[in-house]
Formats: sequence, structure tokens, C-alpha cells
Amino acid sequence: MTGICVGCGLCCDGTMYLAVHLRPGDRRESLTAAGFVLTTRNDVVQFPQPCCASRAGACRIYDGRPAACRTYRCRLLRRYEAGEVTHDDASALIVLATDLRDRVRAGISAYADTREPLSLGGLYRVMLKKLEAESNRAAARRAHAELLFDVVSLRVILARDFEPQDSQSFQYDGLPAGAP
Repeated sequence: MTGICVGCGLCCDGTMYLAVHLRPGDRRESLTAAGFVLTTRNDVVQFPQPCCASRAGACRIYDGRPAACRTYRCRLLRRYEAGEVTHDDASALIVLATDLRDRVRAGISAYADTREPLSLGGLYRVMLKKLEAESNRAAARRAHAELLFDVVSLRVILARDFEPQDSQSFQYDGLPAGAP
């Protein structure tokens, strides 16, 4: 695993993507045996994020991971490999993003009272539904303004520093229309 990837896991933990699409040659039987739930959507076999093989920013099936995972390179990793960003700067950015991710996940999970392993976008949609169901929506949004700000801040960091604009193997899980 590349030096800056271990401990990050933003591409695996549901922060950036909704699902990973399998490619021809991926060993579906091995993935299913490892606990993956494979589904087919629009004739594409995929598994949902967060990935069941991701543990503390590392992959427990690293040698047998799908092709999409083997070939994936986030924008930060590409910049690091090209010498455009130092290891220390990349690590600091990862800490910033993962700390913000953890704060957002904890805040949304506490407010929305969900313990399901949802992608970050899925959690955000649950939160929006709950905010919309509040009798005083404006007051509820004000009460959770810091959390909403953190969500937007995380999205900006991910879009600017992590998302490779050419990924076709992962399904982006952006915020729904109308997000703050």
C-alpha cells in the first residue's frame, strides 16, 4: 500500500463514493466469501461503500482487492507520486480530512440516530430528511449550523484535494441537490 494511503481510507469508507463497480476478471466468489454484498445496477456489478474490507484506513483483502481498487489513484496520491506535494503535507491534509470526516459522521449519526453503515452522502440524506421533518426547520438548521458547515467544508476539501475527475470505477456520492 502506498505510504500516504494507509490510515486514510477516504476512498473506501463511504466518504467519497457510494459504490465500487467490479470489472471483468474480478473474483466475485472470493469477494462474496470475504463478506462483500454484490448487487447489480444498470447491468454493472458493484458493492456498496463503506467497504466491508476497510479497517482503520487499510484493506484486509489488499492482495485480492478488485481491479478498480488496485488502479485507483486519488488526486492527492497522484500529486504525491509526481513530487508535487511532500509526504508531510499530504499526511497533514489527510489528517485534516479524516478528522473532519469523523466529526461529520459522529454529528450526523448522533442527530439522525442511525447506526447503519452508510456512505457519507447517505448519512447526509438521512440528516436532511430529519431536518425537513422538524416542526421548526429554521431553528433546527440553526441548531445544527456547525455540523452543516463541517459537511460543506469536507465536501470542498474532497473536491479540491482528493477526487480525481476521471474516475469511472467508483460512483461518486456527492451531496444531494439543495445541499447547503
